[in-house]
Amino acid sequence: MANNWDLETDLVVVGSGAAGMTSALTGSSAGLDTLVVEKADVFGGTTALSGGVIWVPTNSLMASANIADSADDALTYLKHNVGNRVAEAKLASLVEHAPKMLDLMLAKGFLEVAVFEGFPDYSPEAPGGAQGGRSVEPKVFPGRKLGASLAQLRRRAALAPGGLVGTMTELRRLAAVRSNPVELLKAWQVLPRNVWNRLSGANHLANGAALVAWLRQALDAQGIPLQLNTALQEIITEDDAVIGVIVEQRGASQRIRARKGIVIAAGGFENNPEMRKRFFGPESTSDYTSGSPQNTGDAINAGMAIGAAVDLMDDAWWAPTFMPPGQGPQIVIFERGKPGNIIVNAGGQRFANEADPYNELVKQMQEAHKSGPSALPSYFIFDATYRDRYPLGGMLPGITPKRHIDSGFVLRAESLEALAAQAGIDSDGLIKTVARFNAMARSGKDEDFHRGESAFDRFSGDPNVTPNPCLGPLDTPPYYAMKLYPGDLGTKGGLLTNEHAQVVRADGSVVQGLYAAGNSSAAVTGNFYPGAGGTIGPAMTYGYLAALHAAGQLEAPA
Repeated sequence: MANNWDLETDLVVVGSGAAGMTSALTGSSAGLDTLVVEKADVFGGTTALSGGVIWVPTNSLMASANIADSADDALTYLKHNVGNRVAEAKLASLVEHAPKMLDLMLAKGFLEVAVFEGFPDYSPEAPGGAQGGRSVEPKVFPGRKLGASLAQLRRRAALAPGGLVGTMTELRRLAAVRSNPVELLKAWQVLPRNVWNRLSGANHLANGAALVAWLRQALDAQGIPLQLNTALQEIITEDDAVIGVIVEQRGASQRIRARKGIVIAAGGFENNPEMRKRFFGPESTSDYTSGSPQNTGDAINAGMAIGAAVDLMDDAWWAPTFMPPGQGPQIVIFERGKPGNIIVNAGGQRFANEADPYNELVKQMQEAHKSGPSALPSYFIFDATYRDRYPLGGMLPGITPKRHIDSGFVLRAESLEALAAQAGIDSDGLIKTVARFNAMARSGKDEDFHRGESAFDRFSGDPNVTPNPCLGPLDTPPYYAMKLYPGDLGTKGGLLTNEHAQVVRADGSVVQGLYAAGNSSAAVTGNFYPGAGGTIGPAMTYGYLAALHAAGQLEAPA
């Protein structure tokens, strides 16, 4: 068999997002000869398209900033919200090893991060929840440091209006400048950085692009090869153990032996229409996903073909999404918590706390749709005051491009009745809803859905608005409406793993030599989304665990 190999190495990592590159860097640091293969002609996966935030409970930056946390609190938080959907050993492994993973990345100089200032967990009032500190974000990365590798980075449209490059903390401050000019002083560095970008071609990167750029720079420095245009075709087994893979590179087949193991970190199946229909139902579509176009479930199917179990295949990392004409999906995060907007169904009725975490809001859209009236899409309704104060849908405050009105991306009318007619919303329902909402907004208490009562809600609100930073009346024409779709950041289901990232079969036995992390694996946190970076933090941690186990530096599962 050995004579049939085109290439031999210790560890083969399939996928070049944060999970895959973290696994490769960990493996190399543990003494393994490591190779990364990537299906696309660019690196970074869905991570490169994301905000790049990493959820790491009890991380060392929290201690440096005197932010209290403990492993017991973090595990309590996960157990309370995840329940028995995921083995407790996996949750405990995440809590134990996430800070160790981050410390390794920082100590080796593979990554630089800062605390995402003040960002609470998504259920901060739950037992063990944190009011801030568990989410960290990559520091801005000077893209030209990547050299030739910069041209291979997956790119997306800028997260900020005007194409500004800044961390999530900086962008949040800039979004508040219209109502609080002092915020500009705290985020002043964004302006010279962006001027310098345009004048010098420095190519500064932020958010997910920065995260994968830091990791790619580390890969290059460590001499870890990353083969693009290399798609996994088959996992090779011998005596029920995984010993290698067959990949295809530009039409040529290649057999690669993996002496210590294979890590599947190739994303989910969000862009596979057949798999979506199979696991989500016949109405499911990939039109609204923000996941990497190459995420079609190939690696998950390859694992299933050799007997691996899968789980959570009917769930995703959901995110409400705008669909601007001629552009890709645009997720709607902090805008919903600002005062002066509501989300309604076709009957003009509210059905949720608009400021809820994005994953939960889409689930509520789906439930509201089942009971009717139609909520897919829903409608994001706001008035002139909101439009003047806050950025939205790639638009700067107070500036609504004519092309958006002409295309119907943004509907505008001088009355709620006229707006409802344009949108196809029940007029009487909308007028009644706005009247009730306005009364509650003025009192500062959302009696229907409790908007603004959670610390998470208030984080995305406007602190200059009282008595509730998330509530403001819609009473200044013109009025606006935008369609809101049930988008996702990727699928949650994949290969089932144990607490060491080893892939298992339906009977619980381990598929020796095969590991999985990120969206190729069943989500470590089950159906729950713990906080900002709740996808990337566990993905990096389980990529780290996979490499350490392959290197023989973790105990075998009991």
